[in-house]
Amino acid sequence: MPVWTLGGYHIPAPVARELNKVLGIDDSPYEDLRVFWAVNNWLVDNNKLHILCRCHEWPPTRDGMPRMFFFTQFHQWCAGSTRPEVPEREEDLHVKRWLEENGATDVQWVALDDYYGFTRGGTRPWKCNRAQFEWKYVSTAEELFGDKEEREKIDESMAAWKLAQAAKEREVIARYYAERDNKVGATSSYLEAR
Repeated sequence: MPVWTLGGYHIPAPVARELNKVLGIDDSPYEDLRVFWAVNNWLVDNNKLHILCRCHEWPPTRDGMPRMFFFTQFHQWCAGSTRPEVPEREEDLHVKRWLEENGATDVQWVALDDYYGFTRGGTRPWKCNRAQFEWKYVSTAEELFGDKEEREKIDESMAAWKLAQAAKEREVIARYYAERDNKVGATSSYLEAR
């Protein structure tokens, strides 16, 4: 399975909060390990798509503290091959200077393998609506799915979706056997047998 090796800078969470104030980013609704949502929104709005922001406790030990990462290098490699070296480049130093010019202190370079899911959503920032990640606790089915009539509509649409998925699966299986057996009529005969 491919692994991403990332290179970038990280700063402590309190420094990140101060940086956000300077940049005009409202991060008040976010806890320290979720502040990157607001920062990625700002990066997209300001066309800084070469920087991916994430938060994590660093170092990844019991003594780790929340830090904000600004990744600028992304290298994919596979097990069995040589892990790429990720030295600071001139383009990376531009990002470091930008952070420092906006008040960031304790800016540190790091190269790490992404076993934390930083690149799960890709290697470029994307806009995030915090509301889509909010959890709402409900106590009854009516609160969760609406009234009985609404729940029945949901059940009917789920049943129709399952039937459509089953038909697609049968079609894919039939094509597989037709190609495998190299028989022209295998597709229709398999579907008729089902």
